Amino acid sequence: MSISPELAQPLMMMAGLGIICWLLMRGRVTRKRGHYASNHMLDLKHNARAAGHSLPFTGTSSLGAPSEVLKWQVELHDLGRELKAELDCKLLAVQAMTQAYDQASERLVNLMRAAHQFGAAESNPVKLVQQLTAQGVTQSQIAQSLGIAAADVDRLLGEPSVSQ
Repeated sequence: MSISPELAQPLMMMAGLGIICWLLMRGRVTRKRGHYASNHMLDLKHNARAAGHSLPFTGTSSLGAPSEVLKWQVELHDLGRELKAELDCKLLAVQAMTQAYDQASERLVNLMRAAHQFGAAESNPVKLVQQLTAQGVTQSQIAQSLGIAAADVDRLLGEPSVSQ
């Protein structure tokens, strides 16, 4: 298969341009890779590139920023820690209040169940306790089923508490 001279000239020109582009791109990538490695490796001064003894730490001046900026950075860091501590405390308080509300809600549900169980949903707690006492339920059982203290059952009945 022979290529005509009219076709060979543009093919050779395209091949030459392709080779030139490949060489230019390869040189650019190589220079970029070398520049990146040399700049960053010298700044890091890790063990492979360290020459001689290591530089002593001179406090915040070794970071290279102006002292005002470093002071602001320290103040912002402290402020951030204080705000985080306040948020944590408030979160704990909210969790404790949520737990207390959940317990109160559970007590209310138990009271409503007991009222429906004994058929006194519309009556007041004094009548409910009196009805349960009349049925022969002990005060400790009433307190346990209603989720209230035994002293409160005594108060609802109008009797003085034994612990007083």
